[in-house]
Amino acid sequence: MAGLESVDWLTSTTAMELTELPKSLVVIGGGYVGMEQAQLFAHLGARVSVVGRLAPHAEPELAQGLREVFADDGITVVEEHATAVATGIGPHGQDVVVSTASGAQVRGARLLVATGRFARTDGLDLAAAAVDVDERGFVVVDESQRTSNPRIYAAGDVSGAPQYVYVAAAGGRAAALNALADDGRATPARVDYTGLPAVVFTRPQLASAGLTEDEALARGYVCDCRVLGLSDVPRALVQHDTRGAVKLVVDATTGKVLGVHALADGAGEIMLAATYAIKAGMTVDDLADTWAPYLTMAESLRIVAGLFRNQMPTSCCA
Repeated sequence: MAGLESVDWLTSTTAMELTELPKSLVVIGGGYVGMEQAQLFAHLGARVSVVGRLAPHAEPELAQGLREVFADDGITVVEEHATAVATGIGPHGQDVVVSTASGAQVRGARLLVATGRFARTDGLDLAAAAVDVDERGFVVVDESQRTSNPRIYAAGDVSGAPQYVYVAAAGGRAAALNALADDGRATPARVDYTGLPAVVFTRPQLASAGLTEDEALARGYVCDCRVLGLSDVPRALVQHDTRGAVKLVVDATTGKVLGVHALADGAGEIMLAATYAIKAGMTVDDLADTWAPYLTMAESLRIVAGLFRNQMPTSCCA
């Protein structure tokens, strides 16, 4: 990025090493790292601006809800478009100025760059071992974590897998089992990504399990979706925080649950049940008829499933 070398910029790691709170902060990138740290610094009292599309991979209904939360937190989001991009960076006195594609300029005392990660494999001389990498430097692996060299396996972030510690652990286990297997006829260990959960630790949390509506459509499913506002969830009412919603993505042909997405306080706690439902092939009827403890956020799964029956969004007890 033009001008980046001219300023003292922060990463997600060095930002956590600061000993003094900056008066203002510009964050480039609206992904999970950018969102979490933007809100963290805003809650600590810094004036925060985000350059980039907020929550670009989230369901649009939930991303919009998070934009409203950020606005309430006093966070300015600049270039809220699919083509949002910072084009230049430079010093301005003691501050940093970020220029955008639309000509806007955003100024702050410090700059945090949160635009994603590349694999640092260029110093490993992988070509000498006939190990292929993609255009971003990630090691190319098959379903068994085997690289293009059949004697070498790779797992974790370096393989281009979703960057979560539990994915790295599952990939490492599969790689180790396959690398040490002494029976070539055995079925290789693989990582099953069905119902994979993810959580962004904003307030409220943004969480998901399984497919988004767009992903389901891209895979050829005929989708049916319902969105439940948190004003219809008793737990949210008790907590006096009805910001957010829960969205269910369903195969319209079979009724099977394909994805669960939530913006809510404790949304991450809903996703284990969501993953189980997706992995087990549960339908919306199964979900609507399954026990749900009253006055929990997870009860929202049963309530939103009931919407597919054209029911009112009604809890068991309120």
